[in-house]
Amino acid sequence: MEFTVYGHEIIAGSDVGMHFSATLEQSRAEVAAYREAMIQFDPTGEPLGALGIHEMVLRMPDVETMIVLLNSPYSFFATCLTSRKLVDIAAD
Repeated sequence: MEFTVYGHEIIAGSDVGMHFSATLEQSRAEVAAYREAMIQFDPTGEPLGALGIHEMVLRMPDVETMIVLLNSPYSFFATCLTSRKLVDIAAD
């Protein structure tokens, strides 16, 4: 079984701290709110740059895969990701 989620960057060009949503519209709203919060927090700070929103299709792991993941340093995300594409960019 596969499912789709949308992830937006909080650091331009990086997966570190990526946030996920169920829909593209929700992800767009969340990245806009994040930008606004960062501007209010530090109005003179560096621009955030272009933050990508990615559509990601993941597969549900079976029991054997889950056991391997639980007993290893491998990432659940990397192991279950089947496709990823950039679908939008939020820019200053």
